[in-house]
Amino acid sequence: MSTAQSPPAVVLFLGDASVVDPLVHALVDERLAEGSQSLDFEVFRFGERPIPDIEASLRQVGMFSARRCIWLRSFEESKSRSSTSEDEEGEDDGDSLGTASSDLLSILLGGVPDGSLLVVSASALDARGKLFKWLSKNARVEDRRVQVERGGKRSGKLSEDGLREVIEGRLRELGVVRIGGGALQAMMERSGTVVGETLQEVDRLVLSLADPTALDVAAVRRGMRDLSLGWVFDLTTALEQRDLAAAESLVERLLAQGEVPLRLCALLASQVGQLLVARSLVDGLPPRALQMQGAAFLKGPAMGLPAAFRDWRGYYRLRAASNFRKEELRQLHAEVLRLDLALKSLPVAPGLLFSRLLQVACVRGS
Repeated sequence: MSTAQSPPAVVLFLGDASVVDPLVHALVDERLAEGSQSLDFEVFRFGERPIPDIEASLRQVGMFSARRCIWLRSFEESKSRSSTSEDEEGEDDGDSLGTASSDLLSILLGGVPDGSLLVVSASALDARGKLFKWLSKNARVEDRRVQVERGGKRSGKLSEDGLREVIEGRLRELGVVRIGGGALQAMMERSGTVVGETLQEVDRLVLSLADPTALDVAAVRRGMRDLSLGWVFDLTTALEQRDLAAAESLVERLLAQGEVPLRLCALLASQVGQLLVARSLVDGLPPRALQMQGAAFLKGPAMGLPAAFRDWRGYYRLRAASNFRKEELRQLHAEVLRLDLALKSLPVAPGLLFSRLLQVACVRGS
């Protein structure tokens, strides 16, 4: 006759807080009745209270139930010594554990009282450390981290399998039961590099639906902003090439998709600042230096430039800056500041305000 497996005393959730926090609350709901959580469920936000205090909280007697839950939220590992204190196999020697890790490990080694549950959530833990090794052997580990692609055209974005799982899970939580063909793929293409931002955009999209139980690709294309950052490079390239039509089209599309105007303004301010720095170096280069092949430039004239301009990115930034006169960039910088102030104070459609700036940026002699 089989016996029911006892619930774990320690659970570790790994992943972005926007993913794991709802899972922690669901687990606590399973262990404690809602009416008892106000007294028998305690949250320790990492950094706000000493970790050793968790031990006393774990050993308190439940007020309305025989169970008690403690959540160490957003835990972060730290080390008090450099990586040179690790042994030849790359494992921690124990003494190199930071105070937070050693304090938590000490509590775990002392044991969690019967009926109590300790939940630890963290974005990541060092798999070589003694803390993670103890948890992986003695606790329930829920690894909900989403991997990032290292190469290919999706480089820097969240891995497709992990991203699909996260988005599908959030749609289920929101009650979306009918997903049309191509809708999920369209959402993935619009995802960014931060899980939390992507899930916030999913939430916003579902709230905008007339029928929140059904989602099709048209609704995604109409209502979900593109967080992939591909537009950043398209827009900066259009401005550096002084392509007014392309720049206006991009800004119009981004504003229509719900992009925050001040975010666009901040991007333009950063770009203009970089062009100003680059332009101050252009006149000091040898004649026709920027007409050289990139590899030859980097081995020659670039060697006398600041470090930020001794790579391919610096080379292209210098070439872009050479498309502007110093006076034009100073005028553009002033226009960006004017745009920022107007966006914060004037009840004018953002598209009209951006139009003026794009004219200054792209029309020569404006």
